[in-house]
Amino acid sequence: MQQEFLLLKTTDLKLLCADSATLAREAFEHVGSLTLRSESELPGSDLDQFDAIITRSKTKLRPQELAGGSLGFAGTCTAGIDHADPEGLAAAGIHFASAPGCNANAVSEYVVSCLAEWALREQKSLAGLKIGIVGVGQVGSRVAAKAEALGMIPLLNDPPRAEREDPFVSMPLDELLPQVDVLTLHIPLIETAPHPTRNLIHAQHLAALPKGSLLINACRGEVLEAAATKQARLSEQLSMLILDVWDPEPALPLDLLEVADFASPHVAGHSVEGKVNGTRQIREALIAWAGLDLPAWDPKALLPLPEETEIQLPEGRFEERLLFAARYGIDLRIDDAALRANPEQFNQQRRNYRPRREFDAFRILNPREEEGAVWQALGFEL
Repeated sequence: MQQEFLLLKTTDLKLLCADSATLAREAFEHVGSLTLRSESELPGSDLDQFDAIITRSKTKLRPQELAGGSLGFAGTCTAGIDHADPEGLAAAGIHFASAPGCNANAVSEYVVSCLAEWALREQKSLAGLKIGIVGVGQVGSRVAAKAEALGMIPLLNDPPRAEREDPFVSMPLDELLPQVDVLTLHIPLIETAPHPTRNLIHAQHLAALPKGSLLINACRGEVLEAAATKQARLSEQLSMLILDVWDPEPALPLDLLEVADFASPHVAGHSVEGKVNGTRQIREALIAWAGLDLPAWDPKALLPLPEETEIQLPEGRFEERLLFAARYGIDLRIDDAALRANPEQFNQQRRNYRPRREFDAFRILNPREEEGAVWQALGFEL
């Protein structure tokens, strides 16, 4: 196989890639001549030597940084594109690619862990509860599917999607909020009309939630009015507040950290699978752009194995068993303790995040017969 790759590598494609892209060498070394650098050294002064640049979110991908070279392709191995200017790059003749949805499943599993922590603390059964999902794209759709598997009732809000898709119905926030037991946010930060999202969830919205609700924000800190959120938790309008994102970052507001029940440094999507998916999607986009005939890349065998892959569930309520299993994938307590101990290390904790595996890396050994379909819908192996 190695000889085949060497024969296929007949182009003179020169690639500049951030070493922070997971499995970058394995993904791109057979696509062209590969140079790996730290993101702190990108884009660099020698762009005229490269045909493509591949990065993550710390590198600005805008024409003012990338102009003047010979670049034809700029890719980010991330779903978010706040650091890029796709229109400007297109005008400069540079093809832009991102990795939409690469970490969507990881974020949806983060939400499942949040639901399990809350349900057990509040001694609630998730079945029959209503979950409001604001933003029903790659992440929100997966959250809705997992919530339904848990017996919850999703109420969906996404006006831009409703405008694009006739069958999709977006429930107005004023109707949705008073009904829900859980509110989870999965929207991008949009500053302009017709659907700006900065401070979309504000004091009046939080006051409309039933007392004792759970609020989860794992999208952008700016979409949630911070002062109102703090007051809603202090007044116990919210019985639990879980925040993975902040405004600002990385110097997060310590007063909001203090009232959050679980906090993390913008890592809800930071599973091993999510990062590798981002790399794989950009590899595919690069190959398509260059018109290369290369075999698909399957990184599964390269992923680090968890310390334990088999889960023996305890006896007890389903919510206890759910939390026990979910913590194999993501244990909110670990991230929370680390961030509270050293909030000034926000970026370091995010960059050096542990190799978190998604639910499908684990096998449930003792599922109850009535639970089997639920575990499978959540992603676990049986």
